[in-house]
Amino acid sequence: MIHRVHNHRGGEVLRVVIGEDSAFMRRLIVDALEEDPGIEVIGEAADGREALRMVVELRPDCVTLDLEMPRMDGLETLRYIMGEWPTPVVILSAHTESGARTTFDCLEAGAVDFVTKTRRGSVFDGAELRSKVRAAASVDAAKVRFEPPARSMKVARRRAVSTDPCHAVIIGASTGGPQALMEVVPRLPADLEAAVVVVQHMPPNFTRYMAERLDACSMLPVIEAEEGMPVRPGQVIVAPGGMHLFVQERRTCPAFMLLARNRFQRTACPSVDFAMTSFSSLFGERMTAVVLTGMGKDGVSGCRAVRAAGGGVICQNRETSMIFGMPGAVVASGIRCELLPLPEIARAVTRSVNGAAAREACDEGR
Repeated sequence: MIHRVHNHRGGEVLRVVIGEDSAFMRRLIVDALEEDPGIEVIGEAADGREALRMVVELRPDCVTLDLEMPRMDGLETLRYIMGEWPTPVVILSAHTESGARTTFDCLEAGAVDFVTKTRRGSVFDGAELRSKVRAAASVDAAKVRFEPPARSMKVARRRAVSTDPCHAVIIGASTGGPQALMEVVPRLPADLEAAVVVVQHMPPNFTRYMAERLDACSMLPVIEAEEGMPVRPGQVIVAPGGMHLFVQERRTCPAFMLLARNRFQRTACPSVDFAMTSFSSLFGERMTAVVLTGMGKDGVSGCRAVRAAGGGVICQNRETSMIFGMPGAVVASGIRCELLPLPEIARAVTRSVNGAAAREACDEGR
């Protein structure tokens, strides 16, 4: 239930509770959020238990949680919130190895998104925080509940990997993506004859731990991309955070090319558009584009390129998307696509890959 009030200009005000043990950081977070007249901080908690009490009593539209707090840390607090009082949560995460791991625990437990702090832990992007709090607050509380797929889904992987990528699948996502990917990737079959590439909007280091989490519960091996790595079927490759991913044709086998972000441009990095456009020029009709939950329009140009090359496009529907921005933008652009609920997407990807293979075999037999 939304408990928004109106400011003096008549607009809706988002009510936010902050969980942060440092008084100095709480002040910075409050100041950053309240630069937006449409955001009001209604509670400041110095530890996890106090944050939980405020969530229950004040019923905010969104909560920000620091990972390290006394009495009850951010992850434990989040689990209690999601268990009984589902509320959109944005995590403030340290840009460290342990911070990245715990952030993924939080995303698996239902957090909508996260904002990274510097290594010293006292600086963050205020505009990014405001944007993500606004996006999180728009999410239906029922959608922030998340149950990871059963580990029993994992089966023995095939030992031999073909070196001829007959099909490519690019999966793009942003806000809510890690949770959605945990639903899609583990359901892809072990004998899928396609190279699968995941492009998730995420900063450096975090994508490596996402790849590890996906690998632990998937039938296909999942690894983070490296420069020059061959593009092969039967594996899932995660685009590294902070790097744009492309494919380049080589004499033996296509390979991944990674390029650092241009700091003068505001393009999402890694970019779904860049990856899809690059792969579509090489794979043509042997290409499937998938756009999952996320803010913005990244993926529209890429899907348009895939369709122009004869490939297929699959989008997550509004009802199961945490944020319908990216898939909604593809639909609004008029690009022909399959619009499906999240649980059906892995099956649709498999069907698309097998269908393309059957068509190719038929063409060769003529």
